[in-house]
Amino acid sequence: RHTRYISVTGVQTCALPISNIAYVPTAAMLRGDFSAFTSPACNAGRQITLRAPYVNNQINPAQFSPAALKLVSKLPKADNDCGQVTYQQPGDGDQGQALARIDYQRGANHSIFGRYMATFDKAPAAYEKTNNVLTLATGPGLDNLAQAFTGGDTRIFGSNVVNSFRASFNRTSIHRGSPAFFDPTDLGVKNFYSYKPGEMVLTVTDGFNISAGTATTGIFWTNSYQGTDDITLVKGRHQMGFGGSYAFWHSYQTSHARSGGNWTINGQTTGSGLGDLLIGAVSSMEQGVPNLLEMNMKYVGFYGQDSWRVADRVTLNYGFRWEPYLGQQMLYGGADIFNHDNFVKGVKSQQFVNAPAGFLYPGDSGFPPGRSGYNKTLWNPSPRVGLAWDVKGDGSLAFRSSYSLSTDFPSGDYMNINASAPPWGNRLLVPTTSMDDPYAAVGGNPHPIATNRNTAFPPFGAFGAMDPNIKPPRVQSWNVTLE
Repeated sequence: RHTRYISVTGVQTCALPISNIAYVPTAAMLRGDFSAFTSPACNAGRQITLRAPYVNNQINPAQFSPAALKLVSKLPKADNDCGQVTYQQPGDGDQGQALARIDYQRGANHSIFGRYMATFDKAPAAYEKTNNVLTLATGPGLDNLAQAFTGGDTRIFGSNVVNSFRASFNRTSIHRGSPAFFDPTDLGVKNFYSYKPGEMVLTVTDGFNISAGTATTGIFWTNSYQGTDDITLVKGRHQMGFGGSYAFWHSYQTSHARSGGNWTINGQTTGSGLGDLLIGAVSSMEQGVPNLLEMNMKYVGFYGQDSWRVADRVTLNYGFRWEPYLGQQMLYGGADIFNHDNFVKGVKSQQFVNAPAGFLYPGDSGFPPGRSGYNKTLWNPSPRVGLAWDVKGDGSLAFRSSYSLSTDFPSGDYMNINASAPPWGNRLLVPTTSMDDPYAAVGGNPHPIATNRNTAFPPFGAFGAMDPNIKPPRVQSWNVTLE
């Protein structure tokens, strides 16, 4: 009466793909001489000229940024006069999966099963093996584990009724990151506060990248619980099905994508990304508190369907599903809406008194019930109908047609931009500033910022807001087939 099954599989990869190419300042450029770097030989036959006031493709080293020079000292040396550097990006990793299942036949009409599956994906950070900061952008370390448990109970009641119950638990745990390398304070940047020491993100146009938002330290886990029950009933020419399901998700996400600043240098001052780097001309710098989002969500759905053999050669399928959208509840961060009338009238939040006019948060008058920022959508009908017809009765010609309307709901990632905005993530964007003292252009550094009722909303804050009346996505599909 018992059946047991166990399976374990694994894959190990050790990859060292072809060389990657980036461009870094050369020894000549560090002396202020950009003539070789801007020559046709280094630019596919095109002569580049640095913008005024720089003459003869020369920049006085006295104008160089101390922070930039410290950063350049941590880069690999150029392979040639064009600043080209080639490097390899390790792609090592281990993946594996274990599966176990047990089936128990309790009687002729009663069976029970349980199944557990674990899948892991581990990869060392490329920087661990290379000590080359250029490998940080696309080679974060991974330590991911997904687990799933499902149990089921199936009972047969007589010759025409079957009941099937399923309960499941799923957990995903994602850990991403690299060893500490350096942050702006290590480079000597003034008046800067790093929420994650030893980490920053830098993009230099036509040059190189150091780390990336998707390569910074991040921890994401989600627990989900679900129970479903389905009844199948056969009566005459009808095979009917009824059932329902309930699910609950709890998710926690934190990311340091902007904890050390996300710096962009695009060459808008000198005409060269590497030129702007050396003089410390930053086109934009975005910084925020570690992006923390914790939320849960409840789901409920019911359905009824029927497969009706209308005639010997005609079968009609039709059904209806109802699943209201109840919204993700933000336990911390991510829930705010914008009311234009309040903005026009200068009405401010009572939950965060320094928020700009028009923004509303949980607890404010006019904010939807709960902590989702959405109004519940209770009427979410999902009908479907299908027809199958054996035209000649011998199986040589078949006509089929169907139509369905289905709904979905926004993913939890949608809330990330709001969780990174003031007053939680306090993300702000400083345009056209200096690498050595980026906050001097905006009157000082507001970080570190703690979230409370009196949190100061910093200048140049980057905001996100939700439409409380947004409707869940809907998809209509249909087909007509003659074969």
